[in-house]
Amino acid sequence: MAEEEATKKKRSEDEEPSEGSSGGKRKLILLIVGAILLLGIGIGAGFFVGNMTADEPDSAESAEVYEEEGEEDSDRKKKDDRHNIYITVGKLLAAVEHNGSTRYIQAEVDLVGYEKSVMDDAQHNVPALRNRLLLLFSSQNFDDVRTIAGRERLRVESLKAVNDVLELGPKGDRVEDVYFTAFVIQ
Repeated sequence: MAEEEATKKKRSEDEEPSEGSSGGKRKLILLIVGAILLLGIGIGAGFFVGNMTADEPDSAESAEVYEEEGEEDSDRKKKDDRHNIYITVGKLLAAVEHNGSTRYIQAEVDLVGYEKSVMDDAQHNVPALRNRLLLLFSSQNFDDVRTIAGRERLRVESLKAVNDVLELGPKGDRVEDVYFTAFVIQ
């Protein structure tokens, strides 16, 4: 029995250092992970603070540039403070010739502007606007409106046509833009 007790003591002595070394390994791993996390947080904070100070003007010249930009921003804010007023012209269907056959352009058209009086006038004149836009659409080359550039050109021409019908100049009170909210060609 004495031999069994001696063997058990040796086993327990052998196991204790291994448990202590695995506990030491855990502590070392936790210490390394903690150091990496702190390093990552420090680097992130450094980038954040560095970007904040880089945005601040540090000379009289840059302060003047910011003042000029501030004036432009205030002009933009005045425009942005105005509320967009939308008018739906509706769906338009126009026939166009293409290589001896008839093709169709179908578009849903909306107008946007800022001045209530202009948009009220546009709403009142929707039949005249539809007529002018239908004439414009039916005069298009089918191959042109198949491309994005051709559609953009048609949108710009539509805006000019709308302002012409409403007898509005290119500056001042006018319809600001024309949107094709749906556009199908067949």
